[in-house]
Amino acid sequence: MTKSPFMVFLPALLAAILFAAPAAAGRAEPANALLVVPSGNTAYDNKFQEFMDKNGAKLLEFYQPNVFIGYIPQSLDKDLGSAFNAQVYRGKVDDWSSFARYGDRAVYAVNTWNKRFVEDPPEAPLVISSMVQRAGKKGDSLNLVWNEVMKATSYRLQISSAQDFSEPRLDTVLAKNSYRLVPAFWADGVYYWRVSGMLKLNNGEPREGAFSPAYTFAVSNAGKNRGAKLPAPPLAAKTRVKDRPLSWASPAAFKYYRLQISDSADFSAPLLDVFTDTCAYRLSGLGLAVLTPYYMRVMGSDGAAVGNWSGTSELLLDPLEHAPDAEKKR
Repeated sequence: MTKSPFMVFLPALLAAILFAAPAAAGRAEPANALLVVPSGNTAYDNKFQEFMDKNGAKLLEFYQPNVFIGYIPQSLDKDLGSAFNAQVYRGKVDDWSSFARYGDRAVYAVNTWNKRFVEDPPEAPLVISSMVQRAGKKGDSLNLVWNEVMKATSYRLQISSAQDFSEPRLDTVLAKNSYRLVPAFWADGVYYWRVSGMLKLNNGEPREGAFSPAYTFAVSNAGKNRGAKLPAPPLAAKTRVKDRPLSWASPAAFKYYRLQISDSADFSAPLLDVFTDTCAYRLSGLGLAVLTPYYMRVMGSDGAAVGNWSGTSELLLDPLEHAPDAEKKR
């Protein structure tokens, strides 16, 4: 069927109306919503156009007269519903039946929208091996390893001495899909561990995925000279980090370090709890905010004995000079 001149002209007309306001400074906002309006006249309504313009909303793809894809601030969802009887979808649309009454173009719009959500993210990481891998020349550290999870920006690892994780020994966020553990810092016994993915969905929403099944590892420090007295690492009262890894003083006696970073000075629930064989640790990818006070402390080990915790150092991450303002303030 040949399209009438009006039908060919309509998308351009709508674009001209709804993009009449000057664009905000910087790059155009990406599409983040599927909009459905029951009335085919809503898009031409002056009040609707003024509402969208005033609140920075933009329609970017047109499946007229009822369905549109565009950028709509999430704070407008309720007002669009009450004022214009419109419905805003931000995730994958599973029920297509409500769109069928608007015709083929509406169904095509849903299909186009759902392509943004090619597949749901895996519910839980898959542990690569239930056998803990030994690391280091003397086998005095362990590697916990799991697969990379799609859409995961980081991972949450929990270790407990109880199978139901009611007795937590470690709960930390990691940038990579592995964790190096030094048994010298742990009491002998059997431990349980599990991991989840910290996801960023297609719509930008953060979500923690499900935990993996629990696996175990055993610690036995028999035969090691654990009675040696080691000093606490020296730590400055204040530490600032900008464009380099976090670092601290390195007494020669220390072969390994345990680093904790917390948002409270009592370290009751550390945000970061890791082991390293160097006196430095890279903080990128862990979600720590810049210009926000944190607290850090360090403990040393020679591979057998363990020293005391250092004093507490106030930690501050300086923003990079080239970082956009949005990253500086997050």
